[in-house]
Amino acid sequence: MVSDKCVGCGKCTKVCPGGILFMGEDKRPHMKAFEEFGWNGCWRCEHCLAVCPEGAVSIFGHRPEDSPAAPDPDTAAEVVDAVVTNRRSCRRYQKRGVSKELIHDMVCKLANAPNGGNKQQVEYTLIDDAKQMDHFRGIAYKEMERLAEQGIYPEGFGKDAYEDMKQWEKTVRPDMLFCGAPHILIPHAPLGKGEPVQDVIIAGTYFELMCASRGLGTVMMTFPLSVLNLMPKIRGMLEIPEDHYVGMIIGFGYPQIPYARGTQRKVEPERIHRLSF
Repeated sequence: MVSDKCVGCGKCTKVCPGGILFMGEDKRPHMKAFEEFGWNGCWRCEHCLAVCPEGAVSIFGHRPEDSPAAPDPDTAAEVVDAVVTNRRSCRRYQKRGVSKELIHDMVCKLANAPNGGNKQQVEYTLIDDAKQMDHFRGIAYKEMERLAEQGIYPEGFGKDAYEDMKQWEKTVRPDMLFCGAPHILIPHAPLGKGEPVQDVIIAGTYFELMCASRGLGTVMMTFPLSVLNLMPKIRGMLEIPEDHYVGMIIGFGYPQIPYARGTQRKVEPERIHRLSF
């Protein structure tokens, strides 16, 4: 819907990825008819709402006045840089849960993470209750140890690697399987449609940064995926479809050990390949 605030600048027609907006003879934007949402129709991206300088465009019941304001680059860059340089894998957590309201808010905002064709196919398996997480952890851990006693280890982890991780429970991580995290989030998407691999990894990365900006620790884990593949019944408790791509399990919660400052790591010059033609 376009209100009387429209000045006919045409910006909305130039950013519409589906190409369904056009300027009419009345110098106002109009929408072409389409049969389905997606590649050959509206992408549900809301670019038209976001780009309008006059706040004249509403779509899907969303009003421009309810949208967050664009950040000021002069201040936003410093904040984002600080979040990136201060994020790190957290392997020790406090014995308290994160509020379900905060978790829900962050997960909902993942609709804004880039994904192929804005198909929004990523789904999220979430354990937001710390007691439920302890229950699941206990079941999986007990079965992992039972298999190890039989000489059965996760793919890529032989006996030596497994025992090394066991030793680390005395120092770095109290729980070699899920790092003691009180919550987990697992982004996953159907294979054979869109860009499931990229979409899942990007969604996980965005979630990690949102957690870091809110004082939460995170750890992206692949070891438990390998462990759970050895125990299909327990993996089935996560109710993730077999035809979905799963790239990581993200553990998160309040960190037990706060860090005083960010790192000073940088990409070495030899890893930067500048092209000229």
